Amino acid sequence: MSLRKYTSALNYRTLISVIISFIATKIAYYYNLVFDLDLTLISVAVVFPLVFTLGSAFQRREKALEHLGRAKGALASIKYCFSASKNIVDEEKEKIYSGVNSVKSELISFLYAKSNDKAKLNQSIGLIQSFIMEHRDALGRSLSLRVYRLMRDVIMGIENSISIKVHRTPQSIRAYCELFIYIFPFYYAPTLIKNVDSGSGEIINSLPVPMIDNDYAFIVYGLNIIISFILISLFNVQEQIENPYDQDGMDDIKLKNY
Repeated sequence: MSLRKYTSALNYRTLISVIISFIATKIAYYYNLVFDLDLTLISVAVVFPLVFTLGSAFQRREKALEHLGRAKGALASIKYCFSASKNIVDEEKEKIYSGVNSVKSELISFLYAKSNDKAKLNQSIGLIQSFIMEHRDALGRSLSLRVYRLMRDVIMGIENSISIKVHRTPQSIRAYCELFIYIFPFYYAPTLIKNVDSGSGEIINSLPVPMIDNDYAFIVYGLNIIISFILISLFNVQEQIENPYDQDGMDDIKLKNY
């Protein structure tokens, strides 16, 4: 587990980003590209959309916890209302207990699954509603109203949880951010060469400079790769948190606790 928390954000994009950074730096050296570019453009093109999508993903996770907790609490309260009723026999109470557990298990199964088919979940909810309608006289007026309010909380919590699964953060911003993360090394490498490798800012005079022939080339290569690695890792973390139910990331909601 301790090692996984450092490697969970690594995937094929990480490898692509590292390779692009290496190639971009090599191209900059080969063609003697040395620029003093303003990195504010990068903050607008990469950092801002990355921070925006990360913030949105964490908010989705917190909302998902809130909605799941609301649905779970309401289901437990419905179960308690029926258990407290003296006008319903134990055999009938077992049916509502089974129905509540069925809704929980179907909800968790739906959130785990890649499919958006919620027919079984709707069927389980319908069985509880039918049971409530059938025994509303035995519950009494005040307890029946309370159960109906709790059932509304169950449905709202479930539907909001489903919406978080089905609807994601803006895909256009994520695609735009990923594209600029891949472009970034070509922009950053010449600036690094100027700031690190050419000292006072003079253009490197030698023709195609091999990586091993320059004293500071390894620093330029390393910095360009590290910066790209950090950006793409944050992008991967955002993607993992975006769907807090799929158990793909370490910060996903532990659905087994529900």
